[in-house]
Amino acid sequence: IRARLGLYFSDAPSRVPSLVRLTRQHMDIPAGESHYTVVDSYRLDVDVDVHTIAPHAHYLATRIDSFAILPDGSRKPLISIPDWNIHWQDVYRYVQPVSLPAGTTVVMEYVYDNSASNPFNPSTPPKRVRYGQRSSDEMAELFLQVTTKSSADRAKLSAGVRAKVLREEIIGHVKMLEADPNNAALHDDVALLYVEGGDLDRARAHFLETLRINPRSPAAYYNVGSVLLREEKRQAAADYFDKAIALKPNYGLALERLGAIAHAAGRLELAVAHYERAADAFAAVGDFDRALAVMKSGLELAAENTDTQRRLQRRAVAYSEQRQYE
Repeated sequence: IRARLGLYFSDAPSRVPSLVRLTRQHMDIPAGESHYTVVDSYRLDVDVDVHTIAPHAHYLATRIDSFAILPDGSRKPLISIPDWNIHWQDVYRYVQPVSLPAGTTVVMEYVYDNSASNPFNPSTPPKRVRYGQRSSDEMAELFLQVTTKSSADRAKLSAGVRAKVLREEIIGHVKMLEADPNNAALHDDVALLYVEGGDLDRARAHFLETLRINPRSPAAYYNVGSVLLREEKRQAAADYFDKAIALKPNYGLALERLGAIAHAAGRLELAVAHYERAADAFAAVGDFDRALAVMKSGLELAAENTDTQRRLQRRAVAYSEQRQYE
């Protein structure tokens, strides 16, 4: 790779760009299907200027269109590639930014050909193709780099786009798991998406699948315990954290969680012991900031003027000094 970096300076006030992403991840294209259409849209709730547009698809796409439906019902074309192949995949910059007012709906329409007549079809004979990250899978993505009029508008836009994309990401990961059900990394990814979306039941189910696949993984036990803790099932969570520590005695994150559980139960001496072990574990891998934060939690619980408090204070000073000389 030969990379170049260009820096351009301006006296004009800077505006931080945002990403508007359209994506449909339900894709499941039958073998021989010559006209499979994917449509997605997003309604803008703030004014934006569009600076670049980047369509993304793989070998089966044959046509890509995107347009904006303005609040008055009129249509403004954004990009059209009527004879798409994967070599058109690029970032296209507008000569002048395209202004779209709040209330505009951005639309993408992609067409796919999974028949033998598509010269770019990587499979001979054609085979069923699902959504996925590999080039032999398919994707339907459209990325727009935009700027808003204010930071408040940018935050509002980013939150709305993330909520929409989150739903599609879950659909896509579930679709990939249909083809690869024993992929622990995929189960972890979709579980984290469910956690972000607040669906803890499904998150726990996928983390348990990871544990079934990797029964000797400390992280798998930790992840199940973390969901149970979010559900306020503290004893069940503690059981999983204990199992994680049995496999990895210096597992700082699990020890810290056990400290929090003991603290909530009023078992202060046990909480301090867990926090002390967690701090040592974080310090052992050079994470002195986390070690100091956990040690502070232990110090707040330790009785004053005791051997335990003095020991923790000495450790905290040592960690602080080590952090300075990293």
